[in-house]
Amino acid sequence: MKSIASRHVSTNWSRSARKRQGKSATLTRGAMVVDVVLVLAWGATIPGLMWLGVASGF
Repeated sequence: MKSIASRHVSTNWSRSARKRQGKSATLTRGAMVVDVVLVLAWGATIPGLMWLGVASGF
């Protein structure tokens, strides 16, 4: 009886991932700005929700 782990399945995704390993990912200025805005929004949401919870009696 063969185990599932011993089977090798080759997919197009794994081959293309190996080809691109040498390239480094580059972020555009727009992507960096979006990341910063998302972090700031998340950082403002947590205290805001806590404040609303306290104001409503939780």
